[in-house]
Amino acid sequence: MRDVVRKSRAVARAFALVGFTGLLLLALMTSLDVLLRWLFNMPIQGVNDVSSVVMAVVIAVCIPANLAMKQNIKVEVFGAIAGNRLNAILEVFASLLTLVFIVAIATQFVPYASGLKETGDRTWVLGWPVWPWWSVAAAMMWVAVCIQAIVVLDDIFALVLPDDRAEAHPSSPDALL
Repeated sequence: MRDVVRKSRAVARAFALVGFTGLLLLALMTSLDVLLRWLFNMPIQGVNDVSSVVMAVVIAVCIPANLAMKQNIKVEVFGAIAGNRLNAILEVFASLLTLVFIVAIATQFVPYASGLKETGDRTWVLGWPVWPWWSVAAAMMWVAVCIQAIVVLDDIFALVLPDDRAEAHPSSPDALL
């Protein structure tokens, strides 16, 4: 199980790197647009178009890393008070709820992208079709579902075999590999 967890985190981090690179390029393009608009009154045409379609992909490709590293917001008061066993049970419960939530989101992305294709929606200035970008975002949400399923299994293994997972925990140095 540790190998599966490590590999899933590596894949998720690779996708996040792609997302952050896209975000950096988008920020540079926006900054250049502002600079050209300010200095020469010559904005870059279509920056809002690019931003609107790229942002969906940038966000979607970062979600698997967030899930793989368990960086979601959580309250750990009850687990800390009640001890390790209850904390492990609560981790499994929280992971299952997160999985249900991510599946619900992913199932909505597919018909949304399909609807964009059917209607032929395009960006305002550049005229790019919107559906391919949302299709990539939908695919990334299904990657997120797979990653979260691995997190659920890892948490179940931690509940059943607590000593087997110590070095594979997201906050351990091993998680950085």
